[in-house]
Order: sequence, then structure tokens, then C-alpha cells
Amino acid sequence: MQRIKSGLTALAVGIVLLAALDWAAAAATGQSMVLGKWNQADRTTTIKNVGSGPALDIRAKGPAFAVHNTNRIKNLNADKLDGKDAAALAASKQTVYIYGATSRVGGFTQNLPAQPEGSYLVAYSAQFVGAAGSLANPNTVTCHISVSTVSGTTAVTKGILAEAQVASIESPPAVSGVGAAELAAGDLVSLVCTMSRPNQQWSTSALQPIQVTFLHTDGITAVSAPLGRSANR
Repeated sequence: MQRIKSGLTALAVGIVLLAALDWAAAAATGQSMVLGKWNQADRTTTIKNVGSGPALDIRAKGPAFAVHNTNRIKNLNADKLDGKDAAALAASKQTVYIYGATSRVGGFTQNLPAQPEGSYLVAYSAQFVGAAGSLANPNTVTCHISVSTVSGTTAVTKGILAEAQVASIESPPAVSGVGAAELAAGDLVSLVCTMSRPNQQWSTSALQPIQVTFLHTDGITAVSAPLGRSANR
């Protein structure tokens, strides 16, 4: 009988020790957090620093966090990467600007919204209804994209690209062009068109407005070579 009692006593002590070890290995709701061990709670755990500095400083040789679901975490998403906003990280991003015109006369300069710095293909197309010339007096329309910057209070032209020209006889002139541009922050971009018959009145149609497209090509490799030769990187 004494041996049975001793055995039961040892078993009870073992159970108590096991419970104590289990408590030391994990913490649950209402208990202190145990570092390096499993912790769980049935409600949100909040850490608040009422002084200065961050509420939590995490230092690790590997990833600082491991997330086990795909839920979006509010205010924990990266705002900038190498100084770029998330919207600018796409390798290719296309922005199209469309303009309509009624009873315009002669040429024009259309200033375009500022673009983030980077590499672009800039394309435009325009058809001028009512600006047709005649066999005796063609209406020559010339368009291009102008890139400029401001130095002090003066606009300085950096480059002209995508220049195209058409001589219209008895049909509405339609002009289009495309060119590559490397834009810096603050660069000004404009679509400029002139007409050899400056008093010609014209409009755009609903189906063919003036259109300018910026294709952001950062991350895309472009190679070039004379026609007939291989383009090597």
C-alpha cells in the first residue's frame, strides 16, 4: 500500500511539474507573453508607447514578420520603394489624354500634364476636319512633341521628337507620330501643330479626337540597329 501511495504522489508531482512546464512554454489570454514560446489570445493584443519612439522595435536576421494569410494589412503596406510610389512600380503603364476641338483656327500648342520621371514612348494622333487644302493650295500640317524644362523663369527646349508632316488635298489632314523620351522631374511636354494655311478653321470628330499616349517603359529593354543588321544587346 505504501508503494502505491508513493507512486500516486510521484504521479501527482509529475502532473504539477508538467503543468508548470507547459505554462512556461506557452502563454494564453490574460497571462504575460513568453518570449521564444507559443503565445495565444482570444482578443487583440495592443502595444502602446505613451512616450516617444516606436511602440515595437523588431530586430531579426531573417524576415521580421511571418504572415499566415493573404489579408491586406491597413497602414502596413510599403508607400515608397527607391523613392517611387507604388503606382510607378509597374514596368509598363499607359496613360492616354484625349482632346476635342470645335471651330479652332490654325495651329495650336497643347500642354500635357506632368509625368513622373522615367523612360517613355510618346505617341499622338490627330485629324483636323475642315482643314483640307486644295490642289492649288495644299494645307501642310506639321506636328511634334516638345520636351522642355524651366531654367529660372525661362522655358528651355530639351528636345523635339515624333515630328510628322502631311500635305492635305481635298481631304481632312490626319497626322500621327511616336518617339522615345527620357523625362526628368519637372519636364514640360507639349503637342505642337502648325498649318501652312494658318487661317484654316477645323474641328475634331467624336470618333477621332486628338489623342496623346504616354507608355511608361521603365523596366523594358529596347535595342536598335540599322535596318538589315542584327540588334544585339
